[in-house]
Amino acid sequence: MLTITNQSDYGILFISYLLNKKDYVPLSEIVESLNLPSRFLARIAAKLVKNKIIVSREGKVGGYKLTKKIEKITLYDYLKIFEGDFLILKCVDRKYQCLWEKSCFHKDFFRKIIRENLIKAFSQYKLKDVFNTLKKIIYAIAYKS
Repeated sequence: MLTITNQSDYGILFISYLLNKKDYVPLSEIVESLNLPSRFLARIAAKLVKNKIIVSREGKVGGYKLTKKIEKITLYDYLKIFEGDFLILKCVDRKYQCLWEKSCFHKDFFRKIIRENLIKAFSQYKLKDVFNTLKKIIYAIAYKS
């Protein structure tokens, strides 16, 4: 099963919390609102800062704020921050020593076809598309009568 880690998932929650905020938002507010572990969220924030998706500021009026990169980053590039490359199977990693290397025929299929198609699919969407879709769903639910 292809799943994303909690880091990717919580990172999206973190970003979604910051979407409509103009000022810096303290980590404590985000932790309290999202009910997520503080240390784990701080590590996620550090990766998002390092990749210039958010900026941080220390001090009394400090916290985190989104950058313009949120408009440009693809879903694939976002997921790579936390997930690394899409390997699908451990044997697709060129460093992995498989005992059945000589008799395995499906590795190339997963490496060349499935992986490349996943990357292409995730690269078609901007991270902001995730949030735009969520807004549409919430709107549809709120006004469904």
